Amino acid sequence: MNYLWEILLQAKAQGMAEEDIQFRQARSYSPYIELAEEFLNITRLEEPCLVELNPNYRFQKVFQELFHPDVTDYPALRGGLFQLLIHQIGENDIRAGMTREEYYKKMLGRAFADGDYGAGKKEAYALFQGSEREILLEGLLTMYREGDSIELFRRVMTALIPRCIVYGSNDNPYEILIYVGRRQTEMLEKKVQFVIAHFLNIRYQPELYYEYHFGIIGMEETMQVGEIAIC
Repeated sequence: MNYLWEILLQAKAQGMAEEDIQFRQARSYSPYIELAEEFLNITRLEEPCLVELNPNYRFQKVFQELFHPDVTDYPALRGGLFQLLIHQIGENDIRAGMTREEYYKKMLGRAFADGDYGAGKKEAYALFQGSEREILLEGLLTMYREGDSIELFRRVMTALIPRCIVYGSNDNPYEILIYVGRRQTEMLEKKVQFVIAHFLNIRYQPELYYEYHFGIIGMEETMQVGEIAIC
């Protein structure tokens, strides 16, 4: 489940009373998804049900003042208002149905999962889970609308691999240096190559560095003995 309306539809299908569903602003969440990650792969709700969600994903205009970082007074009142508003928004959400963009993402994800793009792409796509798939699919739709770009590639890579850094080259505009920042494993390599294949134009020449950063003159933290990748 990815969205508020999916939670409410599932609750109705299970015959769950509306008052048994409690909503709370997620304490920790990804900016790329609406529900807390624990709800992404579930198929049935437990009673009583506490749902944490990111209200800024689609409803920022409604909640930006209510949950402004500077507002700390009356937490119980604000929590109650959040509960009432989310239930009402959820009912409207059910009536509105799935947006066109979510439909496209659902169909694109199904195409990868069914092997329509080949067995290799199916295997690699299966390695991504939960919010990672949302990041991928949203990035792919952005690319189809706006075209490929280094900035989009960098955004997707760093969202999927937080320590990753993407550098351009001063000598060659098509040379891209990618510091992954993790120990190289077969699974990680397949995921990185999947992103490169879909988001990086074929004219670019990527060079990958996994656990060790390459040395950069003038940046002392990259010039530590025993921790430098040899270019």
